[in-house]
Amino acid sequence: MSTRVLVADDHPLIVTGISTVLGRDPGFEVVGTGHSGRETVRAVEELCPDVVLLDVRLGDMDGAQVARILLDARPGLRIVMLTAFDDPGVLQTCLAIGVSGILLKGSLDLDLAGALREVVRGGVVIDDSVAAALERAGSLLDAGPPVGVRPREMEVLRLMAMGLTTRDVATELHLSVNTVRSYTQSLMEKLGAHTRVQAIVQARRLQLI
Repeated sequence: MSTRVLVADDHPLIVTGISTVLGRDPGFEVVGTGHSGRETVRAVEELCPDVVLLDVRLGDMDGAQVARILLDARPGLRIVMLTAFDDPGVLQTCLAIGVSGILLKGSLDLDLAGALREVVRGGVVIDDSVAAALERAGSLLDAGPPVGVRPREMEVLRLMAMGLTTRDVATELHLSVNTVRSYTQSLMEKLGAHTRVQAIVQARRLQLI
């Protein structure tokens, strides 16, 4: 089964370029496009893609607004933001909402398919230059170094970063689902994160994983 992708960008050349790149990979199918925020919301409702590549700016709405609407309606949807990196505040909001990645438009031809495969597995993909710029701007996370992360929590964190679900982590570590949820909540508190995505990003920034 190929992964169904919807591309949302108000620049036709970007949409065409992404469709061309993904068209070379039999693992992906571009099932639709959106050129505005409202059009994108309607298209996702109608086409039910697995992944949405979403421009940070769509004219009528910013990407954070669209991402919030989409994830409220379909919490399991994977959203990867596309940016020229001109608004750290919007990207910070997107991470807090729970998007699965941020990619620079200028580097989409490098390994877009590989990045999307990581996202489909449950991982998080953030362009290195975006992460570094957000960190310099103080916009990624405000938390300091984690305090008292226990070895078992580290095991959960590493498996989360590999894209395993809570149930998968529980099976791997021979724990109950509720125990894994408890570890995950503790990790997010210690890392100053509000979502699993933020926890993984913060852990990578601190070189814990």
